[in-house]
Amino acid sequence: MATKYCPKCNKTMDADTKFYQKRNGEKTDLCKECLTMHIDNFNPDTYVWILKDLDFPYVPEEWDVIRNRAFETARQKGKELNGMSVFGKYLAKMRIKQFLGKGWADSEKIQEEYETRRKQNAAAKEQHEAILKGQFENGEITEAQYRTLMSVEEQAKEYAAAPVVAPEEVENPYGDGSSFMDDAAIKSLGADLTEEDKTYLLMKWGKYYHPWEWVELEKKYNEMMQSFDIQDADTMNTLILICKTDLKMNQALDTADIEGYQKLSKVSNDLRKSAKFTAAQNKEQNADFVDSIGELVAYCEKNGGIIPKYEITTPQDIIDTVIQDLKNYTKDLIYEDKSLAKQIEDYLKKVEIAKQMKIDLKEAKEAGLDAVEIKDEDLVDYEDSLQEQREQDAEMLNESLGDE
Repeated sequence: MATKYCPKCNKTMDADTKFYQKRNGEKTDLCKECLTMHIDNFNPDTYVWILKDLDFPYVPEEWDVIRNRAFETARQKGKELNGMSVFGKYLAKMRIKQFLGKGWADSEKIQEEYETRRKQNAAAKEQHEAILKGQFENGEITEAQYRTLMSVEEQAKEYAAAPVVAPEEVENPYGDGSSFMDDAAIKSLGADLTEEDKTYLLMKWGKYYHPWEWVELEKKYNEMMQSFDIQDADTMNTLILICKTDLKMNQALDTADIEGYQKLSKVSNDLRKSAKFTAAQNKEQNADFVDSIGELVAYCEKNGGIIPKYEITTPQDIIDTVIQDLKNYTKDLIYEDKSLAKQIEDYLKKVEIAKQMKIDLKEAKEAGLDAVEIKDEDLVDYEDSLQEQREQDAEMLNESLGDE
């Protein structure tokens, strides 16, 4: 594996994956992160000099298309664009057949061709966006419609121009808070606890809670004990963890810590599923029992005698027993073996891909081509999937390093 040294971050890294390649095949002096760290994807002055150094043409329209898609993806995920969000995908676009053999010197000619087409559409675009803005301000279309139909450039300008409102300036929809308990009243909620109560709650919930939080935890614990049939110590310990997680989750939501709330919510759901503390599971367990005397009497009157728990109808000779065992084994193999289910799912995906490839090849032959034509959108989608995979890998690596 070839390596290369970056003088800015003072690191030696894989040359093929960590450095951009110029049009002549040489690698850049700086690594990808260092080279793009000051790029503003909406300001050409911050990145055109890099394109010139790499000897690739600058086509504003192509850059904008890739940037707009990256902007929408980042906005939906609650993230911001960084220097590498667009640059690598743009270089990949410049290597397709349409721009093959063209370098920085061809930028002006290509831009003139695009500018001619842009002027023809500019007036219509401006009028269209003005109508959309008016419809949105008048309530004629929803925000989702507006965000979908309005250009990303205009949305980015609105986003940047939006005033920043301090939290204390935001109007409280519940009034000035005078009708709520003050801190002294909240603290008094645990004032009536005896020393024995405090000792019991301290041993059960820990010392890192206020008395009123002990009261809330105990209330939640007792409600769950009444809702579910809990007998073993391990399930009780899981219930304690659920109560603590729910308390912290509500506190995170009350303080607008949405990221913390989402993480705690996932932990709470995992704990509930592991201990079968869900309404659906509770209903499923209750469905196994007769819930009224009338049903019990009606069954006894209809069938007579003791209600049989199990009714065996399978013949008990050795052949039928073997057949029944094979059926049970096959059922357990399918339902319990997760890897087999995964193999079946992967096989079905491969079958679907093979069918689509056959259809694409047929269409290509009808068009007089020897192979399926790769479109620009396919390359951009491929680069998007690679970038998304890189981001997922980086997040997983950061999480694993954080756990250590």
